[in-house]
Amino acid sequence: MSKKRNFFFLSFPTTFALLVLFVAPMVYILINTLQQDGIANFVKFLTDSFYLNILKTTVIISLKTTGILLLLGYPTAYFLARTTSKLKNTMMIIILFPFLVSAVVRSYGWMVILGNKGLLNQFLLAVGLIENPLKIMYTSHAVIVGLVHLLLPYMILSITGVIQGIDKNLEYAASSLGCNPLKTFFKVLLPLSTPGIISGCTLVFTLSMTAYVTPRLLGGANFRMMSTMVFQEVNVNFNWGLASAISYILMFVILLFLVVFNLATASINQRVGGQKHA
Repeated sequence: MSKKRNFFFLSFPTTFALLVLFVAPMVYILINTLQQDGIANFVKFLTDSFYLNILKTTVIISLKTTGILLLLGYPTAYFLARTTSKLKNTMMIIILFPFLVSAVVRSYGWMVILGNKGLLNQFLLAVGLIENPLKIMYTSHAVIVGLVHLLLPYMILSITGVIQGIDKNLEYAASSLGCNPLKTFFKVLLPLSTPGIISGCTLVFTLSMTAYVTPRLLGGANFRMMSTMVFQEVNVNFNWGLASAISYILMFVILLFLVVFNLATASINQRVGGQKHA
């Protein structure tokens, strides 16, 4: 009983802050939206192919970004977790360094690199690999590049902490029992590092779905994602009701994907025996 009481008192400030600063405003805005227009704005969004295509684009870009970040982040995280190099702290600082630079500044940097007359096109033209500049800026590819650069540290840090907690002797034991490195990875390391993968993917997927600055600058005015539509409805069309509806639909879709992702990951983890051998 004492432990439960201590847990309650320790968690109360955070719980109270979330209720007052997050839950209460969301409930208030939802009630206010429903009182003014009912479910008309929700129906408008869900029955209009224009808005549904924007939602589809947002989900596809977020999934692609998450997949690319996982492929790039996992090997890096494993190297950082297992290396004994004296440069480990330096490498960690390099990974954290992007947090010191604004997303706006980073996006403008990619505009300089990916533009029609940018550094990338100039280099490819100079070496003769292309005859005409590549159209990269103001496309979904530019947005994905910007999001990968922006969110890579989140994926690396989420997985690194978990791999550091995995005993190296488990890998040595698997190797001594005849497992090759690939089999050791899929039978030992991958199942045990699943919590870090879940945390990293959850974090970067959510941030990709709600990103505004990167899609706005690298995607251009004609490239639309859910977050840019909320901004447009509030500041251009002055349609607060529809902006609220888009925000709640975005939140629901994020929660739905996270639930599905966690269930799928748990199922895979159970099949490969991650929980049994942990």
